Amino acid sequence: MANYTSIGSYDATAMYPQFRGLLQYGDGINYDPRYATDACNVETPGGVLQPCAECQLLAPELPHPIETLALLHRRHQEADRDLLVAASGNRLYAMVAGGTEWTLLGMPEGLAEFQSSVWSWVSYEINPEGSKAPVDVLLLSNALDGMFMVRGDDLTVSSVPSPKKFGVIARYAERIWGGAIDGDPDMLVYSAPYDPTNWEADVEHPEDGAGDILQPSWDGDSFTALSAFGSQLIAFKRTRVWRILGTDPGEYAFKEQYGGGAPYAQTIAVDAERIFMLTAQGVALYDGLSVNPFQQEYAQEVFRRMNKAALHQATACLWDKSYYCALPLDGSTVNNAVLIFNTEDGTWLLRDDVSVESFLPTENELYFTSTHTPGRVWLWHKDSWETGEPTPNATRWVSPWNDLGHKKLIKGGFEVYFLAEVKDQPANLTFSIQTEKKTKTKHYTVTPVADAAKSAKQKRLHFGRRFRLIIESAAGVPVWRLIGGVMVVAEIDSD
Repeated sequence: MANYTSIGSYDATAMYPQFRGLLQYGDGINYDPRYATDACNVETPGGVLQPCAECQLLAPELPHPIETLALLHRRHQEADRDLLVAASGNRLYAMVAGGTEWTLLGMPEGLAEFQSSVWSWVSYEINPEGSKAPVDVLLLSNALDGMFMVRGDDLTVSSVPSPKKFGVIARYAERIWGGAIDGDPDMLVYSAPYDPTNWEADVEHPEDGAGDILQPSWDGDSFTALSAFGSQLIAFKRTRVWRILGTDPGEYAFKEQYGGGAPYAQTIAVDAERIFMLTAQGVALYDGLSVNPFQQEYAQEVFRRMNKAALHQATACLWDKSYYCALPLDGSTVNNAVLIFNTEDGTWLLRDDVSVESFLPTENELYFTSTHTPGRVWLWHKDSWETGEPTPNATRWVSPWNDLGHKKLIKGGFEVYFLAEVKDQPANLTFSIQTEKKTKTKHYTVTPVADAAKSAKQKRLHFGRRFRLIIESAAGVPVWRLIGGVMVVAEIDSD
């Protein structure tokens, strides 16, 4: 709850000690003042309010849209270990992370192009005959083309003769697993251990060979995603989830979980002992036993704005201790916003200045593609104060309604105290006090550190029994931040 302090016979103080993310459930009155009932294009590291950082559009461009972006980390190479692989125009391209040019990869013998550019992929390794060291490889599969392999040493592409054409693949217990098979929606197939090219059963020693498992649900549903989850493999359908235990065929045990499935497979992201995913109602969480709604009340107004007819476009990932979920909002048919949950401080924030088609998280960077820039790759940036490059879009942070603990008293003569900082350029901020009757706005220019005496200035706004604070900046404003929270002092008179 808010911290109310009497500072005189007719004065009351509302303290906003720091800034956090969204909190949108209920009537929005007298909630914890650190949270926002509405916020967009801001970030709150350590309780500081500042614009989110502008993302970077990388230079290399492909002639067709990038429909899959994958990473091959080449552990056995001394330099240029991270290789980006893009599927575009039914061909494959590669570029060293941070490079300036894409290289078109050759096609397997007998193929002119693939039938699809949408792939499920897994990084693994092979031990070629006669080789002294393993070779890192990227395995790609889809339900039209089947499975293929990109070698990390010479970048050759070859076909992998799997028994089925898998729509999704995953690595678990040193085997490659495949599912989402056209014509066999209830089947999962696994390779021999340590060899993604061996899909032959071993009758005498089943633990050394490949095989398959059927798990029918008799409702037309199909496996849509596979995720390694500690010592388990989690197999998702749109309406169900199964947990697979065991490391050898003789030990495999299927157990159906509770709470429903994952209707939007591209939004699944594993975070240690839990798995995030999106449903039509909001973000859900699988905790190893069941699927349940996860803190949906914090961003419930965002979830209400989702275009459910286009949610199949939604995509998500986990990177740098945050869950990033790209969504189509307000009738959009493509993802036009990103909802971010910070797993470290528990805050939810929204950005509508980026349009994400797919994410690619790496150890140090987060790459993404966008329908607005087909054939290009973006680099995600955080902490605009550090980068010095804030979003060019407008920002907004709106506090809960606040009656200062005195519902029967008329409030007026508001004074807003704050401390703002800029780096090299002045920034214009807008502070508004909104009451039931009207909104009164003051504009304030934050000057560089050299003029520190002007960095804080008293404001005085009038009217209303209850109020809320709105802080905004227009599009194109240089980087700024508010530190130490905000204090609002109101004169009060009884009716």
